[in-house]
Amino acid sequence: MEIVYTSYSKLIDGSTYFFVKQFLVFPEIPNVQPVLEKYGMHTDFDKACNIAGLQDPTIKNKLLQEIENQESLVKVIEIDDVSYKNTRAAVV
Repeated sequence: MEIVYTSYSKLIDGSTYFFVKQFLVFPEIPNVQPVLEKYGMHTDFDKACNIAGLQDPTIKNKLLQEIENQESLVKVIEIDDVSYKNTRAAVV
């Protein structure tokens, strides 16, 4: 049995919320899905970790770094008004 943590952030109503999840993983048993054991959500990353029961500073730093790296990969593309013509290609 192993304990695995995951985390991500999400923008909700203009505020960034952090989600931290603790899973039990059983690699020695085939076809068993990870079990969600604890879950924390808060606008403060440290508080989200505390709610999820995560106290290890090394793991917390690694999760926060992964969140920051994911945010730097995200790119917002503005879509201007696009006119759509309801036409179809000829079918043979």
